[in-house]
Order: sequence, then structure tokens, then C-alpha cells
Amino acid sequence: MRRTITLLEDLGLWLAVICVALIMFIVSYDAVSRYALHAPLPWAFELITYYLMIGAAYLGVSATFREGDHIAIDLFRNYMSPGIRAASDVIWSLLAAVIFGVIAYGAWEEMAGALERNEFLPGYITWPAWLSYLPIVAGFLLLAVRLVVFAVSMILYGRDRDVAEHSTKSELEEHHE
Repeated sequence: MRRTITLLEDLGLWLAVICVALIMFIVSYDAVSRYALHAPLPWAFELITYYLMIGAAYLGVSATFREGDHIAIDLFRNYMSPGIRAASDVIWSLLAAVIFGVIAYGAWEEMAGALERNEFLPGYITWPAWLSYLPIVAGFLLLAVRLVVFAVSMILYGRDRDVAEHSTKSELEEHHE
């Protein structure tokens, strides 16, 4: 299961990277064609706004957590004993899993409703609305699963070997000495 989660995270991260690259290429081509050729891409803004920005933002969230790259507020963490720190990691990860699971479920409900109602987003091209919810569902559902696996690993083993450990300030100072 851990391998499957990691594989899905890597896939999500690569899809997020592709979204960012496509945004860069589409915006660059649109700017050049708009000002040099007077032929802008009329669908560029909609594709970027409805799909690519959402994919870039949500598909990589679980891999970002796994790599330890999320913003961490560790004001009190530096002063906690290792046992208290581990217990707090379990508590916050389970709370976060519930929150992200609820968000994923809500996005799933919206996506299913948009698909059932055959909704389309306005613009030059009639884009299917349900598709813009898919990265939110996938990204936050995967993050919720990763957080639960993290909490279980912390309870059973005291650490999760797949998730980069959060180093405290004192640990970083010891490492550099």
C-alpha cells in the first residue's frame, strides 16, 4: 500500500509539473502571438484558469507533504520532548486527514453534481465543469490517505520512513556542527 501511495504521489507531482510547464508555454505563446501576430489564443485563459492552475495547485500536495516541503510552524515544536513531538504529529495529522477528507468529499459531491447536471464552464470553448474538480478530489484524497498512514506509522514505529522528518532548529544546528 505504501508503494502505491508513493507511486500515486509521484504521478500527481509529475502531472502538477506538466500543468505548470503547459501554463508557461501557453502564456508565452499567447503573448507572442497576441502582440507579434495579432492572433491571441482565445481559449488560453480559460484552459489555464479552469484546469491547469487547479492541477498545478492540488495534484502535488501529498508529495509535497511526503518530502517535508510544506510550511511548518514550529515555534513550540523546538521545545517539545521527542515523545510529545511524536504524539502531536499523530494528533495533527489525523485532524488534518479528517479536514482534507471532508474537502475531498465535498469536491467529489460538487464534481458528481456537475457531471450529473451536464454543466459546462462559459468561454470560447464549453469546458466540462466536473473536470475542474478532479484534481481537488484526487490531491486531497491522496493527502488524507498519506496523513492517516503517517499517523499509523508514527504510532507503530515512532516514525514514517516514507515521509521526510521535520527537523527542529536545534537538530539542524547539531547537524551543521
